[in-house]
Amino acid sequence: MNKSTLILLISTFIFIGSCKPPPPPDKKVVHEKHNYIILLDLSDRIIVQDNQPERDKEIIRHLYGLFENKVKKDLYIKSRDEIKVVIAPQKGSELPTYIFEDRMYVNINNINNVFRRKQEEKRRNEFFANLDTLYQEAEFSKIPSEYYGADIWKYFYEDLKDDYVKDTITKNFLFILTDGYPIVGKDKEKLQPLKDKFPDLHVVLIEAAPREEDMEWDRVINLWEEWFNEIGIKDYTLIKRKAISKEKEQLTDIVSVEEE
Repeated sequence: MNKSTLILLISTFIFIGSCKPPPPPDKKVVHEKHNYIILLDLSDRIIVQDNQPERDKEIIRHLYGLFENKVKKDLYIKSRDEIKVVIAPQKGSELPTYIFEDRMYVNINNINNVFRRKQEEKRRNEFFANLDTLYQEAEFSKIPSEYYGADIWKYFYEDLKDDYVKDTITKNFLFILTDGYPIVGKDKEKLQPLKDKFPDLHVVLIEAAPREEDMEWDRVINLWEEWFNEIGIKDYTLIKRKAISKEKEQLTDIVSVEEE
């Protein structure tokens, strides 16, 4: 091998050795999705508890704010978050529940990137306007006996599976605004087992307002806890009715912890 050929070979090896393979493409980071489900009990609780409609609406507006904060945290274009208001089944109710539920449902993933930030205020105003209309129509009488009870268990049994998001990077929250029991008549024997499982679901019962004189709060807690244990709900928080500012703080803390 002559000298020039040797030099050429050495130069070739040096060149090949200096060539680094291109870095692997960045993996697309998929942000954790939050799915906020707000379940309303629109039975006589909205007239027998002081200022209940306004309290409910303030809580729901606060939850909507938490939803918006999560969307902003994901820079809008990376957000897949959604929020929906659903109404517990109630015998004899003439509310067009499907209309309100459709109007108070926001899924950021279904909104064009261009409009996610641009129409944020418009979406919020429409959501709040429909919320006001819902409570106006729900409060149809001042007589408690004219309202039927809300069967919250029936929502779990029939409809929760449609609102729950099953993928592994979604945190599902179910906020239940009710004054007490999951079933009309408080008969635990009527609480049927669920066919579906909801492993990644944090249930928050809020605005529970039991009587103080006969320790009803203990019975409310026991019934919910026993039922949750039976249907496999491990993550839940029961918030007794108190200063609305304190309840909102607790809701913020619950959502914030899940974001960490």
